[in-house]
Amino acid sequence: MKALHTLRSRIRFRIYEKLVTAFLLTLIPILTISFLVTLSSEATIREDISVSLRSKVHSYLSTFETEMTRIIRMKERYMVDEDVQNLIMFHEIMPFDEQRTAMLSIQEKLRQFRDSSLFVQGIKLMVPELGRDIQDERIDHNFPQDEIDALREMRTTRQIIMPVNGTLILGDSYPNNAMSMQTPEAWLEVILSTADIETSLRQFSEFRDGQAVLFDQAGKWTLGMPPKQKQNQKQNTNTDTTAASSMGVPADALQAATKDGIGRFELGGTKYYFARETSELLHVTLLMYVPEKTVLGPLDWYKQLLWILAATSLLVILVFSLWIYRLIHRPIQRLTMAFRQLEKGEFQQSLALQYRYKDQFSDLYQQFNYMSSRLKQLIQDVYEQELSLKRAELKQLQSQINPHFLYNIFFLLNRILQFDDVDTAKALTRNLGTYFRYITRSSSDEVELQQEMDHVRSYAAIQSIRFGSKLQIELEELPAEAKTLRVPRLILQPIVENAFEYGLEDHQDQGQLRISCTMSADMLIIQVEDNGESLSDEVLKDISARLKIKDAAVETTGMLNVHHRLQLSLGASAGLLLSRSELGGMAVRIQIPATGNGLEQGGSGNVPSDDRRQ
Repeated sequence: MKALHTLRSRIRFRIYEKLVTAFLLTLIPILTISFLVTLSSEATIREDISVSLRSKVHSYLSTFETEMTRIIRMKERYMVDEDVQNLIMFHEIMPFDEQRTAMLSIQEKLRQFRDSSLFVQGIKLMVPELGRDIQDERIDHNFPQDEIDALREMRTTRQIIMPVNGTLILGDSYPNNAMSMQTPEAWLEVILSTADIETSLRQFSEFRDGQAVLFDQAGKWTLGMPPKQKQNQKQNTNTDTTAASSMGVPADALQAATKDGIGRFELGGTKYYFARETSELLHVTLLMYVPEKTVLGPLDWYKQLLWILAATSLLVILVFSLWIYRLIHRPIQRLTMAFRQLEKGEFQQSLALQYRYKDQFSDLYQQFNYMSSRLKQLIQDVYEQELSLKRAELKQLQSQINPHFLYNIFFLLNRILQFDDVDTAKALTRNLGTYFRYITRSSSDEVELQQEMDHVRSYAAIQSIRFGSKLQIELEELPAEAKTLRVPRLILQPIVENAFEYGLEDHQDQGQLRISCTMSADMLIIQVEDNGESLSDEVLKDISARLKIKDAAVETTGMLNVHHRLQLSLGASAGLLLSRSELGGMAVRIQIPATGNGLEQGGSGNVPSDDRRQ
């Protein structure tokens, strides 16, 4: 139950989403049932189409196989015909008249052979020793070498159908024993009518845009390409009789349907149903495929109507929800945005809420405007009190002087006068006067950064005279563009004083103090480092943790005070970052924004020098 409550708290549905969800929950079951009925009908049609395609392919292939078998048997009978045998065996001793009579008789029989089948276009009987090429329409002396080569290959490989010169042929020889070393004395070539075969294929495919393709398993010929592809084929002068696409459809269709049976494939972005069957006798395959949109067109129209219904219903839901949105949701959204502006402190925008209708939202807007105005006044009062308190703390700090620092300086001045070192005494008193003049000045809560740096130089010069050779100070100049940045008073001297008191005063060897400045496009970094030996990781971690506390009740002195005054004056990007210095002691990074620098919200605060004793 707790997990469910947590999930509900994370998922927030506004009024608009709730209305839309409620209407959709009512509409979805109706549309789901309609889609299921459509899908069931589609599945039934797909199954019927697949069964019909498979039945048609089997029927045509059986008919074609029967016709080719009949042609093959007639071809074999013609090779042992009496006139053919007499002409082959006795042409050398036969008188010319008898030869002519025999050839005319054979020619008439060839015509009868041709007319007996729709798929036969022509027949040739070639007797090389006689020098005659007896055709169904003429007697010639021509023996095309490519045809002879094709007939020899068919005799050797026992191939049934062979492509030659853009046509398909069936061949036979006498003798027809492929293992015999004897050269055949006669060749019989039956030329198939590819046009009639393709016509029968088109008639067989009764579906609109359907295609039936007949091809051999060796990929040498294909029949059944569409008329447009046939026209492109005729324009191609570089014909290749061994190419799978030279007489048929693109090879992509044949490669898509590679197995016998029924199925689907996609070609050129169009989906097809197909049925495929192979004749083991003729070594040919019949493939029939039809576009899916052709057979499912009417069903697609019903699908479109269903989608139109769904879209119309959704549009009605959105329009009605938009009307509800204008009545309820938009006033709430404006009020939410006003609260967000109020959260950011933009009181002027939040006070501008207006509502023209006289209903419950009008009362709600008026109460919000009153609350916003009252909250702004309370924040202003609290801010002015805090600002006054910070100024009082700074002025109180300015009126205080560290007695320990005064004792050390006056004892140092006394020793210098005892040694009659007038020049050193002059330098010490000059820097001391500059130091106290800056400390006691109370005319302004913010100063230019260069003034703050000059004050640190005076303080460092006094400490340099005090420690002598036991102290090494590196003080880098400010970038020119950073000198005029306005900052709260006394943000550098407490950091430097802290470094002397807790890092350098009791150093066994030579103490080192380094103040460096880096300027970027939007930030000035001033880093104060020392090589103190007494800083532990626990103390460093404790002070860093205190810098992140923003509770006003926590006492803020020294570095904590500087950090809080910088953030109050210059924003959250300003402040201090602590780490261990490369010199071995503490490194304090003072971040001062370089863009939009100003103290219109500024203030100052108390700046005591005791941080590490918290």
